Amino acid sequence: ITVAGQASRTGKKLIPSWQNNSVSRHMAGPLRLFFALWPDEATRKALSEWQSAISGRKVPPENLHITLAFLGEQPASAVPVLSRILESVTSDTISLKLYRMGYFSHNRISWAGMTDTPADLTKRYKVLAAALIKESISYDKRNRFKPHITLARHSSRPETANLHPVIWHANHVVLAESRLKQDKKEGHPHYIPI
Repeated sequence: ITVAGQASRTGKKLIPSWQNNSVSRHMAGPLRLFFALWPDEATRKALSEWQSAISGRKVPPENLHITLAFLGEQPASAVPVLSRILESVTSDTISLKLYRMGYFSHNRISWAGMTDTPADLTKRYKVLAAALIKESISYDKRNRFKPHITLARHSSRPETANLHPVIWHANHVVLAESRLKQDKKEGHPHYIPI
């Protein structure tokens, strides 16, 4: 798992992105943050092919992810603590078989996911939730953990025939910022690992 701040294979210490001057300048105000499983390029490409079969406002491939915990607005001063939490929740690769396309009718979202959540993924979520509670970091607890990848918003119920399963070897957990675009007509925010 790649985590900002871990030692590289060359033995050099990687600099966490929140210590980068350009990032720090942006972090003057509160940040909309979340922890997520971040797909590799092959998984993004495969999921973008699924998107061709659905209607609505499609999520850009670079934004596809599984949310582990949505933190909402957090002060920039919380980022060092959150980065330490990130290091504590990492573990071995989890193999996810994405073969189901689902639909949340109440907010018209088409999504990709699994029928059953792997035990390793549930464990990672619980470790993360416990660490957030220990550090008194608030996060969205309104819904039970239901891992999915949002493919499109304002969508009609998708057709699920002829889907090619996507095998995702999930090994990259990130702390990411949801940054709204200046032109809100563009629809989707930028999701940026920090």
